[in-house]
Amino acid sequence: MKPIFTARVRAVLFVLAGFLALQGCQTPGLPQPLAPQLTAKDAERAERAGEYVIAAHDYQRIAQIAAPPERQRFQLRAVGALVKAAQVREARAQIRSVDTTGLAPSFLARKRILEARIASLEGRPRHSISLLDQAARMHNLNPSLQAEILQARAGAEIKVNRPINAVDDLIARERFIVSGKKITENQLQLWHILQNLSRTDLKRALGSARNPVLIGWLQLAIAVSDTSGDPNELALAVSAWRKSHPNHPATNSFIRTLVSPVPGIIGRINRIALLLPLTSGFSTQAGAVRDGFMAMDAANTDPDKPTIMVYDTGPDPTQITKYYDAAVANGAQFVVGPLGHDAVSQLVKADDLRVPTLLLSRTNQKIDPSKQVFQFGLSLEQEAKQVAERAYLDGHRRAAILYPDTAWGLRIANGFSDTWQRLGGIVLTSVAYQPGVGDYSQPVKQLLNITQSDERDERLKKLLKIKLKFDPRPRKDIDMIFLEADAQNGRLIKPQLNYYRAMQIPVYATSHIFTGKTDPMRDTDLDGIMFGDMPWMLIHDGSIKALRTELQHGDWKYAHTALDRLYALGIDSYAIIPQLNRLSSEQGVHFDGVTSSLSIGPHGRIRRQLLWAQFQHGVPQLLDTFLNYKGQFALDDGAGIDSPSIPAH
Repeated sequence: MKPIFTARVRAVLFVLAGFLALQGCQTPGLPQPLAPQLTAKDAERAERAGEYVIAAHDYQRIAQIAAPPERQRFQLRAVGALVKAAQVREARAQIRSVDTTGLAPSFLARKRILEARIASLEGRPRHSISLLDQAARMHNLNPSLQAEILQARAGAEIKVNRPINAVDDLIARERFIVSGKKITENQLQLWHILQNLSRTDLKRALGSARNPVLIGWLQLAIAVSDTSGDPNELALAVSAWRKSHPNHPATNSFIRTLVSPVPGIIGRINRIALLLPLTSGFSTQAGAVRDGFMAMDAANTDPDKPTIMVYDTGPDPTQITKYYDAAVANGAQFVVGPLGHDAVSQLVKADDLRVPTLLLSRTNQKIDPSKQVFQFGLSLEQEAKQVAERAYLDGHRRAAILYPDTAWGLRIANGFSDTWQRLGGIVLTSVAYQPGVGDYSQPVKQLLNITQSDERDERLKKLLKIKLKFDPRPRKDIDMIFLEADAQNGRLIKPQLNYYRAMQIPVYATSHIFTGKTDPMRDTDLDGIMFGDMPWMLIHDGSIKALRTELQHGDWKYAHTALDRLYALGIDSYAIIPQLNRLSSEQGVHFDGVTSSLSIGPHGRIRRQLLWAQFQHGVPQLLDTFLNYKGQFALDDGAGIDSPSIPAH
């Protein structure tokens, strides 16, 4: 039998294969960027900027090269940053590895505090209180730790609906604070809790109070509630209260803040203006936000709840200041809106935000920090950054990005890439595709380097003039793929990835991949894709189901569609208003909304920490099963704007 290849052909094959292999492996050979020497200041800077996952990563890297007890100190700081980011799974895993054996009691106390905060995020506030009580019983704790224990305890008490207990904790906390500024900040936190109670609840608490300091605070809260927000009446009421309580510990700085014409806190609200483009090209989206907001208001049974004034801002975003001014002139003490980047940018540019305002989109324009302005929205760019955080925390380091070839798609890809590289990950390749074309084999092959394999195969055939059996295989250096696609395109792209043997590479996506409605027949093609979304879209039982039934009554025609996310934005825009004071005064404090766990970062930006799910047999299955949703999102018949409410923690 003749040999299939002659010796000469075998030699050519050997040399050529080696040459082409080197060509095909250029990307994996990219050098790993050298990490600069980290310092605690770098991590602290990231933490102050609200980049908690990056801060946690930096603290952990410092801990790896530190000796005890500094190692444990930085390990605990890393866990603390993860808690602020609401990254519960990773915080729980990392805190187990912190060994405090043989160290000072303060290390174990701090570990218990963090375990308590994790338990609170998991939906177990009573266990949180138990852990904090354990920490409080430890000996030789410094005042700052004792103050931290009481602050965390106050947050847990709020979550179990015991606000007066939380106030008691903050009153006790003052004994361990030396700085006058910190004492005023503590009193503002205390005041934020009292503000959310109805006059009836305040009177009831006053009837059973025994602590003279608490009695004074309750009497002040009642006096302020009786002023109906009138600045002159407020100043007179506070002055009269101070004369009758000359020895009360309320600081002069707190009193000045309370009666200031430009208050540092949001007071009692009688009128809220909702600014939405109801007659525009985005009328359906604006209507969804309005419906969610007004459904919450309809469910609020408090007779003293604020009046809602809805303004149709029309199709022209350049006219937004006219509507804002009209709302304030008509007595609005708080403005929600406008909706949309252009209108928000126009309003911020005018720099005339005279009352506390909750913008329903984010802007990169500078906002006067003295003004009470908050930025809330459903930005896919922010979701992309969370995809990067999640994939990194899952242990991946080498990413490939497949995104639509549009300006919007590029922004999302950049949002992922920027965060990914700051965490220390590498983007090996980034490929754009034309959405809606139907055949995505070329961008998928390019992503997986199979295009180069095809070219090598063709060159070998031409050189050897024989037919070769070619078996395309994906590159081996990618350990995750970020796929930015909606459900329609994703159903075509994921099978292509599977066909080219990339089935084992984890694929992450934003909420854009999920229509909102369970569709097992069509979404089987999305199997394996992991994505972040809001509780409102992913949880279909328990308190979420009860809240949906209460608000939508089964007849809202856009339920379980992409518009349902905007309905949820309307829900949270209403529910978060009474929580804004507390969220903005304590870094890393969270509010359990239906859009996600919410916290406030720099520039008043409200951060959403999404839930994670994975398509299995065409149905999204929740991955964050360690969280307890029992009792969250429940309607509450207590008084105040936050009723119905979603408890803060």
